[in-house]
Amino acid sequence: MKLKNAWGLYGQILLLGLGPALVLSIILGGYFINARIQDVQQELDNKGQLIAVQLASAADYFVLTGNPSIISPLTRVLLEDKDVQFIEIEDIAGILLYSHSDGHTVKHKDIDRGLLRWYQADIIQYDVLGDDEDWFTADNQEKVLGQVRVGLSGAFMAERQNEILIHALLIATVAMLISGLIAWLSASRLANPITRLSNTVDRMAQGDYSARTEELASGEVKQLQVGVNTLAGALQAAEEVQQHYVESLISAREASEAANKAKSEFLAVMTHELRTPMNGVLGMLQLMQSTTMSKEQDEYVEIALSSGDHLLGLINDVLDFSKIEQGSIELESRFFDLGSSLRRIGDGFKAITKAKGLDFQVKLGEIERLMVNADEVRLRQVLTNLLGNAVKFTQKGYVRLSVEALEYVRGQVKINIVVSDSGKGISEENQGRIFDAFQQEDASISRQYGGTGLGLAISKQLVEKMGGQLLLQSTAKQGSRFICQFVWDCRTSEQRGHIQGDLEEKPQQFSGPILLVEDNEVNQKVALKMLAAFGLQVDVAVDGVQALKRCRQCAYGLILMDLQMPNMDGYEATKAIRGEEGLNQNTPIIALTANAFYEVKSQCLEMGMNDFLAKPYKKALLGELLNRWLSAKAAHGSSPLGR
Repeated sequence: MKLKNAWGLYGQILLLGLGPALVLSIILGGYFINARIQDVQQELDNKGQLIAVQLASAADYFVLTGNPSIISPLTRVLLEDKDVQFIEIEDIAGILLYSHSDGHTVKHKDIDRGLLRWYQADIIQYDVLGDDEDWFTADNQEKVLGQVRVGLSGAFMAERQNEILIHALLIATVAMLISGLIAWLSASRLANPITRLSNTVDRMAQGDYSARTEELASGEVKQLQVGVNTLAGALQAAEEVQQHYVESLISAREASEAANKAKSEFLAVMTHELRTPMNGVLGMLQLMQSTTMSKEQDEYVEIALSSGDHLLGLINDVLDFSKIEQGSIELESRFFDLGSSLRRIGDGFKAITKAKGLDFQVKLGEIERLMVNADEVRLRQVLTNLLGNAVKFTQKGYVRLSVEALEYVRGQVKINIVVSDSGKGISEENQGRIFDAFQQEDASISRQYGGTGLGLAISKQLVEKMGGQLLLQSTAKQGSRFICQFVWDCRTSEQRGHIQGDLEEKPQQFSGPILLVEDNEVNQKVALKMLAAFGLQVDVAVDGVQALKRCRQCAYGLILMDLQMPNMDGYEATKAIRGEEGLNQNTPIIALTANAFYEVKSQCLEMGMNDFLAKPYKKALLGELLNRWLSAKAAHGSSPLGR
């Protein structure tokens, strides 16, 4: 900005001083240069034509007699001229009689004739012996005997042209220098104060309010300098007043950042510490369900599992909210059968709605075999949360999960997924804050129904992350409608619902050895029991060192790798396995960890792991993971699997 303004001012003044002089120099210089060059060319043309005419007037006798001694003295004299390069004489029949250059015979010499300027004249014989009365007749007046051609070099003319150009440029340069000096002196007197003033304003724009300009100019420029200095003083005083507040804000921001960092670290540690024993508790409870128990024992296990799932849900809500705050929530879009997914969500609420005496229905409309490209896990999380709230706040009446407003447009589907109930509803004054974090309609709700107040805030954020909208329609004591509006890429499926149902009814069996790397004994037992149910042979390693040793001895179909272990953690063990050209360099490695933060998952993938399973995990999720990686390995052999 400063350079642009300075150049603009100098440029205008210099243009006023140099512009007319430059234009005039170009016009006059071009005119006189052209005139002088034309004069030089005309001079050379006149000289060449004169030599040709003079030589032609003396060559008639030579043509008649063919005696070179008649013409040679004259040609030698002419060729001594530095411009004359070539002389030729031919008769009327075009036969070359004489050819010389620079005094030497050149009849057989190769000369670039195209570089010469040629002039010619006819050799004429006048009949001076005829009758006087016939002298002026056309036949007796003259007779053409041949032609003289003289070749002149253009070097002399080029040299003269160069001299003319050099002299003209020297004159123009001197004139421009003189004009420029005058213009520069004039510009300095006016532009320097303006430039200093511009520099001062630029410094002020950058926050340096101590900048001042020297008040050395006169007239309007000096008034401008005084005004700028006054403004700088006022801004400096205001800055000093505000500096205290700025420092306070900086301190508060640093404290907030430190608190946020501490909160994230606390959540990471607590998540790991809580989810690790939860994995053992829930895993053992799932294993107990597969044993023979009395009806009373089975009821106790079911209650314990339900309580554990509820506690895990609360932990996951806090974790998800922290991820959303940090902007690290992760979506994984893929095509899935929407109808089958919604039916499975509804199946999970049949028992609880039946126990409360509620009319629960899933109305899917025309979405059979509809495949949509979205994050099925996050959609299930949103709808599970909305249905859970609907069941929680509805004491009698109905709860519905339905699909409405279905519209197909160019390979996409516009769809509304609605969760409605006939429960207590939400008053109009509270609808504006119901999606805020840690907010519920009133304080008594948390005491009567429980909950953290995070569910709806997380659901709204997740729906918006998926490119949709979460809308609320509700009236106090008349129920609520939560509408999830989406636009997804879609296609139709073939027999997907039946295949999925068969997989759920009968767990798939696998074969081949896999390696479990886990230091916690309880988690070892849980994993071994679950893996045994899938027909797998499992080797166990308690740390990365032992895992690396086993990988050098046996080729595994899959490695389940815990992250936090003594001696060598999961990251270092994975790096070592991938770095060795051994039996398991390309074996799929799945991270097992209670730390479900996005950064941990990203770090696992960067270190060479292929997938991620967060603790505590259910048997169904473990089965999906085994099906994904062991089936792919069986299909593709030992080729590396993409991540």
